[in-house]
Amino acid sequence: MNPSGKSQQTEMLLPDTIIKIIGLCCVAYLGWLALTPPIAGSDDASSFQRRVPVPCIMDNDGYLRGQIYGNIQTSLDWHGSGMRCDGMRRPDGQGIRIVFDEHLDEEQSGLLIVIGVADAVPGQVIEELPANITIINQTNGQFFSTQEQPRCWTTFDEQILLTGTTVETWRINGHIYCASALAELTGSGSVTLGEIEFSGLFKPGTN
Repeated sequence: MNPSGKSQQTEMLLPDTIIKIIGLCCVAYLGWLALTPPIAGSDDASSFQRRVPVPCIMDNDGYLRGQIYGNIQTSLDWHGSGMRCDGMRRPDGQGIRIVFDEHLDEEQSGLLIVIGVADAVPGQVIEELPANITIINQTNGQFFSTQEQPRCWTTFDEQILLTGTTVETWRINGHIYCASALAELTGSGSVTLGEIEFSGLFKPGTN
């Protein structure tokens, strides 16, 4: 046998082994994120408790509309009973965080989008406040985020205090624009957002 040939075969197998190890580490890391306790000030999806899914229906149907380019390429046209929306305080008790889930049915994997606005105040129309955006592809576990960098801004065009609810609940209409791409947290990819329009809910007494 040729010892050098055996060595070359080993060297050829080594990259495949490394790729497998990296893949297992990524899966373990994403699992750790899902179990990690909330981090003060963080707006990533691991920092809020998922509640019972409810359709995004308020006094009017909620919605999320816009375009995503890059490693995720899709048109957003989510609305009403087909999607889930939620809203709560950010983990530090300040500002507003709004969550949109592509599907109401948790058995259907899709996109999860979290909008965190540290300086937002319930009931006040705001213009161009910095927004922390996290996008999760629940199908393959990709995370994309502004990572607390000044990349995106949001305007709340309207905040309506809803009546007939058991807890204080606001409907928030607004839009987002981003000046640069959102980097992938566990890889080298990125996504770019076209202007996003949304109508979601916010419950100040929750986080």
